[in-house]
Amino acid sequence: MTDAQLCELIRNSPETGNRALFDQYFNYVYAIVCRILGSCGTPEDVEECVADTFAEVLFRLEGINADSLKAYLGTTAKHKALNACRTLSAQKQRTVPMEFVAELPSEQQVEQAAEDAHLRRMLLDSIKALGEPDSSIVIQKYYYNRKSAEIAEITGLTPAAVRKRCSRAVKRLRQELSEFDLIW
Repeated sequence: MTDAQLCELIRNSPETGNRALFDQYFNYVYAIVCRILGSCGTPEDVEECVADTFAEVLFRLEGINADSLKAYLGTTAKHKALNACRTLSAQKQRTVPMEFVAELPSEQQVEQAAEDAHLRRMLLDSIKALGEPDSSIVIQKYYYNRKSAEIAEITGLTPAAVRKRCSRAVKRLRQELSEFDLIW
């Protein structure tokens, strides 16, 4: 069957024409793709590229000269395979085998960050357990770095009462956190 007859068959009966195109040119397209992708891809990559080639050609069939269908298929197969090879090569360069992962240094110290987050959570829970207004005073003083006079305005206490309550709250926190072997 000639390329012109194949194009006509695809236009008149798409399912039959697509099958005929595939049957006639599968080995040709597969050979081109396999030659390029064989060294850097898997058999599944080759099959996917062949399928993409046929899909691309069928999608653009209206603009293809019927006499140059084979040439268009070959060129499309080559370009698809080269693009797939570039993509696969880039992925392989970014991929590290699992046996080397433990040896890679991390910019983030995950264990330390997790431990710090746990300690912060324990500290905040202990501060909340102090009750009001002591928890608010401690948070205002140590988290927001406010002075006793500013905290007094917020809580409605005198600055001296704020300092005394803060001192007692910190002492209770030290006792509670020393039970967890944390020195604060």
